[in-house]
Amino acid sequence: MYDGDKAVLSMIQCQEEDREIDGTVYKCAVIEYQKELEQVHLLMRTGELTDISLDAVYECRIQTLQGESVCTGRIKERYENRAGMILILQIVNGFYEINVK
Repeated sequence: MYDGDKAVLSMIQCQEEDREIDGTVYKCAVIEYQKELEQVHLLMRTGELTDISLDAVYECRIQTLQGESVCTGRIKERYENRAGMILILQIVNGFYEINVK
């Protein structure tokens, strides 16, 4: 459904006591959306894997032909392979659509 679309990821809440919210916006591409598992697999285009906290809530904005789809979630996994830097976002409250016309 979102495979290949551009996405941006930004931290909206941090669970670590001594860490502030990171205002960085990370550019990504959607590798795969697994609806049954409520997971989005992302390929990071900017930033470093260590910049991404496993103890934070992120907002993911996916740009589609119809507009923009937005979800929130936590990073379940982050790793690097031949394809690049991979993030697995576990969606918390589903998607909502922002139609741009």
